[in-house]
Amino acid sequence: MKLLLENWRGYLNEARYKGFRREVYNRVYSHLPEFVFKDLYDREGLKDYVEDRAEDIQKIGMEEFFTTDEYAKESYNRYNLDWTQKPVILDLKWEDLSTEERKFLMSKHKGLNPNFPQDEYQAKIDRILSTSPGLGEGEHEPVILKMDGEKVEDIMGGRHRTFAAFLKNDFAPIQLKAYVGTDK
Repeated sequence: MKLLLENWRGYLNEARYKGFRREVYNRVYSHLPEFVFKDLYDREGLKDYVEDRAEDIQKIGMEEFFTTDEYAKESYNRYNLDWTQKPVILDLKWEDLSTEERKFLMSKHKGLNPNFPQDEYQAKIDRILSTSPGLGEGEHEPVILKMDGEKVEDIMGGRHRTFAAFLKNDFAPIQLKAYVGTDK
């Protein structure tokens, strides 16, 4: 009986957070394409953060939380862009990436960043190259970009795939499937 009650409690908590995800999307991030929100919520850590802060959100309300909490506000502001609702195919040159993005990607590739072990990094790039045959040709899982005109300011999702596409093509121009956000 005790095991049954514990499992039931776990089920209620899980169901509560599934509904919570929907509420966060509908009330705060409804302007995002579902793919972009899923990346933000699951991969970028928003899910863990809002679940940890669920009691605070219940007390002050979701809208106020996302305008007053430092991390939540930063997250909201970063994604508060005009988004393409479907992925688009972009023709990109290496030089179209911002200087900061190119520097970050190359230092990681050359093993100059101690936060990224080179063997793990190389294994990830090799895996991407072997499992993504259409990479660089616009036939792959979309990446998420913030752009200003023709320039990529921020690779918000898919940094490794973007770099692998350039690497595969010896840094020649590529086609990249992407959800694109631009300043409002």
